[in-house]
Amino acid sequence: MLRPAARPGGPRVVVFPHAGGGARRYREVLAPLPPDVEVVGVTLPGRERRADLSPRTTLAQVLAGITAELRTPDAGHTVLYGHSLGALLALLVAHPGQVRCDALVVSCSMPGRRAFPRPALLGTRAGLSAVLARHGLSPVALDDASLSPGHRALAHDLALAQEALIAVDGLRVDVPLTALAGDQDPLVPPAGLPLWGHLTGGAFRSRVTEGGHFFPFTASGQAVVLEELTASLRRSGSRADLSLTF
Repeated sequence: MLRPAARPGGPRVVVFPHAGGGARRYREVLAPLPPDVEVVGVTLPGRERRADLSPRTTLAQVLAGITAELRTPDAGHTVLYGHSLGALLALLVAHPGQVRCDALVVSCSMPGRRAFPRPALLGTRAGLSAVLARHGLSPVALDDASLSPGHRALAHDLALAQEALIAVDGLRVDVPLTALAGDQDPLVPPAGLPLWGHLTGGAFRSRVTEGGHFFPFTASGQAVVLEELTASLRRSGSRADLSLTF
């Protein structure tokens, strides 16, 4: 947990970090959320509190672990927020309905295979090499013992990203979905943003803001993310005091 709520049973935001990242980096970004909102962070193996675990894992194992931790019978109104790889994981966790999800907010992520530059490659060795290369890693990064722990976690997260891009194809959730993009993002161009609308049967909105792939970590980008998260909580019917505390 990144931050408990001021009162139990209130709304919560669950954050799914980007590839190679950990939830702690989002603590400062989400700190201005109202005190009534609980903030929960998803931590994959190989970093932060799970640094002693190998980052080598499968998408099925990751989703099962996340679902088990987030399945809380008395959870209040819940918004899942995912950035980059985290957006795909949030969508996949929300889909079966095992975890409470009243809305999704995603940023800087490709909405499935169709948004990938060479979609036919995904699921192949060449596809994985292409994903790794987009992040400056070699094709053998998954088995490179010389990599730092951070780069090793990034490499294995990118392997998960390839699985996730394939897994979300044809998937459809029934909750409101808000998709955000940076206008200068070289990894995920904003032109693909409308494709997120095909992944939900609920209300869909998209928004392009100033910045690159990590715009949520800038002052202006943080304000956009917080605005969309609180708006999503309000639209979901939360009755908590949702005044931002900048």
